[in-house]
Amino acid sequence: MISHQYRNLLFDFGNVIIDIDVPGTIDRLKALTNKDSAEKVFDEALLKYETGKINTDIFINTLLSQCGPKVQALDIIEAWNSMLIGIPDYRLEMLAMLRPRYNLYLLSNTNELHIEWITRYLKKKFNILDFEKQYFDGVYYSHLVKDRKPNPSIYQHIMTDASLTPSLTLFMDDVQVNLDSASQLGFGTHLVTAQEDIAEYLKSEGFY
Repeated sequence: MISHQYRNLLFDFGNVIIDIDVPGTIDRLKALTNKDSAEKVFDEALLKYETGKINTDIFINTLLSQCGPKVQALDIIEAWNSMLIGIPDYRLEMLAMLRPRYNLYLLSNTNELHIEWITRYLKKKFNILDFEKQYFDGVYYSHLVKDRKPNPSIYQHIMTDASLTPSLTLFMDDVQVNLDSASQLGFGTHLVTAQEDIAEYLKSEGFY
């Protein structure tokens, strides 16, 4: 068991805490577009949106520019938010049990539309009004920090802001390149695969 060596747990959000469907969302967005340039335009817009360089209106309008005349902003928003599936209640219970024992942090490449959806979802399903404060000691959303994984600078920002010692911090993510970047700075890392649930992993390793 490895739990005894860590004091801080740093979680990715998508496919770690919240279940998401990236391929399905890409397919739904592609179905709305009618230009060969759509994928490149979308990738560039998303990068800017996730790092807070453009706002939601510009992001939506950029995607609309690649769509047919019948596609409306609501169609884009619904397709984009369809990525978010939900959070199993046992993962919230996991966070609640971990919090007294460890410092918990959340790091996510995300955006305003998705966080607004998650806020509404948590209120409606669990009556949770203060998710970030209730479950975490610090939350780092890329569009607010204006930086994103796997840039080393976002991990350095967290180290400074939260006074984290990397060797005492376990970072859990579902993307290997994000873990590699953190590992080079001294973080402990764990790749969360589709075949493994983070709650099961942390329990099996004696974290709670």
